[in-house]
Amino acid sequence: MQYTPTERELIVVDSFGELNYNNKKNFLASLAGSEGERQKFAQSLIKTPGDGVYNKLKAKFSDGGYRDKLFASLERRGVFCVTIASADYPESLKNIPVPPLVLYCRGNRALLGDRKLTVVGSRRTLPQIAEQCRNICSELTRRLTIVTGVADGADSAAIKGALASGRIICVLPGGHDSGCAAHAQLLARAESVGLSISEYPPAFKAQRYTFLVRNRIMAGLSSGTLVVSAAKRSGALSTASYAADYGRDVFAFPYFAGVPSGEGCNALIKKGAYLVENALDILSVFGLELPVEKLPELSESEQAVFLAVRQTGEMHAAEIAKISGRPMREVAALCAALEIKGLITRTGGNKFAAVQTTINQR
Repeated sequence: MQYTPTERELIVVDSFGELNYNNKKNFLASLAGSEGERQKFAQSLIKTPGDGVYNKLKAKFSDGGYRDKLFASLERRGVFCVTIASADYPESLKNIPVPPLVLYCRGNRALLGDRKLTVVGSRRTLPQIAEQCRNICSELTRRLTIVTGVADGADSAAIKGALASGRIICVLPGGHDSGCAAHAQLLARAESVGLSISEYPPAFKAQRYTFLVRNRIMAGLSSGTLVVSAAKRSGALSTASYAADYGRDVFAFPYFAGVPSGEGCNALIKKGAYLVENALDILSVFGLELPVEKLPELSESEQAVFLAVRQTGEMHAAEIAKISGRPMREVAALCAALEIKGLITRTGGNKFAAVQTTINQR
């Protein structure tokens, strides 16, 4: 991987775990500018991490051997860096109060330039809500790239919905090789077609606080944040709070009263978040429409079954047979054919939901 001299300096300084965010910026400033400015920042650093630490890091910064090992380690791990000085560092992220100096990445770098929507929610998202999230994310990827984490529940559903398109970015709470992902296999699949991002070097282990700190990146990357599920107190709500603070749109699924995993969503809607029941509820806020897509032509029987499922969004096979007028013994085969064509999906309990909303009728 080729980096500019400025990018290399940022990556080297970001590797210094002894320095916090502000001290890293001050360290770089102490090596540049006028003599007076260099002295001012050097004195500030000496007062915080200490004279010995500053001098040790200053020597390490200029050590060619240290630099070679650092960049060789990143290369070996399949991690590339996008710095705040890089041309493709996302402008939306650069404009937040504390943007990461370096993004450590694996996967498709081009996704950084896409318009994005962040999707978050509880690890205890109800199965039917997770399936709804998966379907909506699948549809949204026709216009947007999905940004999410790698936890159970809503995160996993969002990833699975976006995988087929490859328009998926996973933001990690720790380094890529720190074992921070609850779903390592799912993350590997996402990285193979999409992108993963961390603000921490590969070996940095996730801490309790880094999950919340990570949420500012998820909100900062995107034009808006969709909260799929959230209790009264939920990490998902912190992402929504960051999004609101950054002037980004906030969306939420509505819930019936008394559903604990939806209390946070309903509270967001009361505060002005957009209520979301389908992909168009989000796209219309951004002034977008779903692109016209040529879908497979269907037989008369397949059309009847698809139109029946589309009526309610989700339907049991017995109800499909009743509405479509097809025998129950045929419905299973017809549903299987529609699944293969990507028009419906099985949601459990012999129920099916529509994925697409239009077909080419003969």
